[in-house]
Amino acid sequence: MPMCFSSHSRIAALCAAVRTRAHAALALPASCVLGLALALALALPPAVLASDDSADKASEKGNLPEPVEGSVTMLLGAVNDRGAAPGKGLDLAALNTLLDFAMQPAAATEKALPAKRDSGFGIFYRNQINAPLEKLLRYCYDPAIPQEAVFPASIRSSRWQPGSDIMKNGLRLWERAADQGLADAPLVLHGAEREEITPDTFSGCYYAYTLNRLLILTRHEGRAVLVSVSRQAEPSTVGRKGAIVGKDTDWEYVYSGVPGATTRGISWMDTYMYDSATITVFFEEQPGAKATGYALFKWVKAGWANLNVVQRKHIRSGAERFLAGFRQVLESDRLPPAETIAARTGEFDGMNEDALRTALADYSVRLAVVAKDDSILSRDDFWKIIKDGAYASHLSREELVSALLKHYMKERLGKPALGS
Repeated sequence: MPMCFSSHSRIAALCAAVRTRAHAALALPASCVLGLALALALALPPAVLASDDSADKASEKGNLPEPVEGSVTMLLGAVNDRGAAPGKGLDLAALNTLLDFAMQPAAATEKALPAKRDSGFGIFYRNQINAPLEKLLRYCYDPAIPQEAVFPASIRSSRWQPGSDIMKNGLRLWERAADQGLADAPLVLHGAEREEITPDTFSGCYYAYTLNRLLILTRHEGRAVLVSVSRQAEPSTVGRKGAIVGKDTDWEYVYSGVPGATTRGISWMDTYMYDSATITVFFEEQPGAKATGYALFKWVKAGWANLNVVQRKHIRSGAERFLAGFRQVLESDRLPPAETIAARTGEFDGMNEDALRTALADYSVRLAVVAKDDSILSRDDFWKIIKDGAYASHLSREELVSALLKHYMKERLGKPALGS
């Protein structure tokens, strides 16, 4: 949505509003996502934004070794090439160069900075998940388990698209990871996922988009490794108004379907995620270890009117939120067996829409009670779909299944129910 400023007073007022929000943002947890960038920066006109983030602009080339940057270029190019395979667009020597870098101890790469790319500024982020790689593969790369079951703080819904290699019968990555032959002949899979994310923690925007994906299961230095590469296929749907109910760690979200942002002052803006690219490396910290190393290269380009307002610090905040929610699931001693989650998903998939809405009816009634006293949910955009316990009637079949699955995971993991 184009915007015009009729006076200098309008710009001054916007700047004052942003300064106020910036001070408030200091109290936000580190897990707030890139919506903070949108909420703070979108309220400024292009002339003001042009001078922002000088530190990022001064470091567009990053500081990664040139061979590592070359490996990144190779992988991001291969993700959109369905024919890419070892020796045909996929250079195993370059892949090993990237793995050598990514699998170093966290302290050795603490200040690593990828170069800016078409997808915007990027980050490198290194951490650890206290669960074995085989378990991670079992829960995250079984097409029968939707991603919202294991990434509840970040993903509303995600489904592999028809024709994706991972959909092939009998393909079990968690069983293949121990194959020593993968070091010389990695398993390479191509595909695409349709994904919708949860509302961010500041502006409340949520988006849907398609990701082209490349998965490489290999072994490096005696350790099993899964490399996941994704690239956004096209700009996202327009940002829509969402709400976090209670604490973000409770995984309760409401989706209005109305374009705009939830935060006052920027609610009228049409925002988009224009592009994103990600290289994630999951690896055994040591051969057969109970912990999984996590290394992330990520770039994001998002904003309004083709203006990118995302800075590296916002991407890192989003990465931290993503990992925190994931660890709550995978590291929990209450996590149900993967087969149980897949079976429960199958039950939801087999229900007709009336049955799905009936299953969500009690939740919808409790949501209406909570919404009456909530400063965001009582607004017209939300209240019109919540009042009289009608929220479930506004959801599509896939949205109903995703909501019920997330509620099931909350219950099994001991999360508080809405209104409790």
